[in-house]
Amino acid sequence: MAGKLVGRRILVTGAASGMGREIAGLFAQEGASLALLDRNEPGVAEVAGSLGAAGYGCDVADREQVNGVVAQAGEVLGGIDGLVNAAGILHITPIDDLDPQSWDRMLAVNLTGGFNVVKAALPFLRRADSATIVNIASVSALMPMAGTAGYSASKAGLAMFTKAIAFDLGPRIRANTICPGVIRTEMTRYLWENPEHSQHATDRVALKRLGEPGDVARAALFFSTEDSGFTTGTELPVDGGFSWR
Repeated sequence: MAGKLVGRRILVTGAASGMGREIAGLFAQEGASLALLDRNEPGVAEVAGSLGAAGYGCDVADREQVNGVVAQAGEVLGGIDGLVNAAGILHITPIDDLDPQSWDRMLAVNLTGGFNVVKAALPFLRRADSATIVNIASVSALMPMAGTAGYSASKAGLAMFTKAIAFDLGPRIRANTICPGVIRTEMTRYLWENPEHSQHATDRVALKRLGEPGDVARAALFFSTEDSGFTTGTELPVDGGFSWR
């Protein structure tokens, strides 16, 4: 299986931890040259150093910063022909208590952040013979749950954004969305460290377990290779059979 990404130059956001870190590790194993972005500058530097990748501290919600970092990464890599937008934040709060600043921040990171990175990378992607964009949304984009008004809206927006740009950018650039369910990351620690909540979450899915970051990383690999060469503008739930789509 090794070597599916040899010769590819791929930028991964949210790479200091969780799904982004796992994606970076798998892509490095498969031979990709990587530029890794994360707001956690020491964390992304540590991951990048362990993988022989370029690492950059970057808040994807900061458009000016994104433009500068992506331009630098493209020069270092000698081009960009793949993106994985894994940066994201989650605030679970009923709408009555949802702070407008929390709403704004979720949209800024989860939705506008994806736009910022795609837009900044587009000149590089257009110069590639074949390029891929993978946006990490959430099962909440498909099936909103209580207390996730801001999160669900931001992730549903990201999924529809991906569909729209798939039309704009084809045929040489493909764009797809992954919609993870409950994955064991720091962001969901509140859930899986609580035995009662964890059991409830596993009971709700067909595969009777929580997801692991590797489950999402393998889906991102599929969308970043010719294994998915006739697939664009779609979303793939990686949720153990929760959303049944």
